[in-house]
Amino acid sequence: MQTKIAIKENFLIDQVNSYCLKALEEWCVPGAAVAIVKNGEVVFEKGYGVREYGLNTPISPSDLFPIASISKSFAAAGLSLLVDQGKPKWTDKVIDYLPEFRMYDQWVTREFQIIDLLVHRSGLYQHALEQMAQWGYEAKDIKRGLAYIEPVTSFRSSYAYVNAPYLWVEDLVEKVSGLSWGEFVKNKICKPLGMGQTTLFKESKDQLVLGHILDEETRTKIMPVSFSVFPSIFLAAGGLISSVQDLSQWMLMQLGHKKLISKENMTYMHKPHTPIEPYLSYGVGWRIMDDKPYRVVSHGGLIRGIKHRLLLVPEADAGIVVLTTLTDSEATIAITDYFADLVMGINPKDYCHELKVTQSESFVIRPKISRKIGDFKCYMGIYNNPILGKVSVSQEGEKLILTLGPKQAKAELYYQSKDVFSIYFLGNAGAAVGEGNWGTASFNDGKLIMKGYESFENECFVLEKCQ
Repeated sequence: MQTKIAIKENFLIDQVNSYCLKALEEWCVPGAAVAIVKNGEVVFEKGYGVREYGLNTPISPSDLFPIASISKSFAAAGLSLLVDQGKPKWTDKVIDYLPEFRMYDQWVTREFQIIDLLVHRSGLYQHALEQMAQWGYEAKDIKRGLAYIEPVTSFRSSYAYVNAPYLWVEDLVEKVSGLSWGEFVKNKICKPLGMGQTTLFKESKDQLVLGHILDEETRTKIMPVSFSVFPSIFLAAGGLISSVQDLSQWMLMQLGHKKLISKENMTYMHKPHTPIEPYLSYGVGWRIMDDKPYRVVSHGGLIRGIKHRLLLVPEADAGIVVLTTLTDSEATIAITDYFADLVMGINPKDYCHELKVTQSESFVIRPKISRKIGDFKCYMGIYNNPILGKVSVSQEGEKLILTLGPKQAKAELYYQSKDVFSIYFLGNAGAAVGEGNWGTASFNDGKLIMKGYESFENECFVLEKCQ
């Protein structure tokens, strides 16, 4: 085993603070909060910028952010607590606790283990059914929908990041503990660790910092936005709020300085379970990187308006969390990777520069859209699908409008070519970060085929026209 690196904390703090200032400015981040733990102590907590772009209220380490997918580490810890108590085991079958659990394949349904809920090897396509939350569907609708999705790979054969299985984690914790997911996290995890600010997004969303995005056209104009509905639906996958003050305590627990979970289960969570690419795997609620002298354990958090990253270097007994109020930024990755290099004794790279180059190379040009006035009667009607239920296509003035979901989410259909339209969702029903393009609608032989692209490129709903 390698010896832990000794690094002067003042030097570390000065270097990270300077790089934070540089990165946040380069990526136009309105506000951020950062905390560092080292050798069992909180050595740095600081707010940068402002709570809302254009105003003067500064960010502080106690400010509350939706932490999005950093919540997955709490889901993992919650199940680890229960495993430590003897029930369940990681390899127990989900259906033995939740008889209503269903996947498309009957064999997969029977063989799906509890660990499979958390490690992204379900055989489903990336981000399966996530967008349904934006369209007004509830958790029960999404769970039910999993039974209708054909897998794109064999079970446990490859990695695909899917939030929906975490919905069953909430049910499992409640079944075993008798407490709702939110009550369990607050009483069994946060309270023992002194994390008094951490709670469910849907309970305290009025106390949060404001989120921001960049405009799609120039990528330079900063615009305040409301947070998406995602944290209110996907509780275990992304539904917590917290501050860097509380997350400092979380990092100390993960590094072994606060007793909550057995050493055996801490090791189990922090080891690779699902390979992603060379030197990168998914653990249990964590990403595991093995391309540097020491293993790095981390997870990001991303919803409309925010972007975060929490990173641990266990062998250096060090951790950092960076919470920011801008979706369109790689500052969190740049700062945390810079920190990791420092605590490992590596000469740190300028990750901002590297990530700027990568971002410019991966910029996606979306299809041009146009409104074509014509006879839309052949497309109009009610279409049905076992996952989405009834979807209507109607004409409103010169617009062709698609409406779906319990809250009647609306999208305008823009003409692309014969029988093919771009789907542009309106208001808070939009794709990924809000209003905007989701994919295409094709009409063929009495069918409506909704096909996603970019983040939802494998999502496809085939709907039959009702007679």
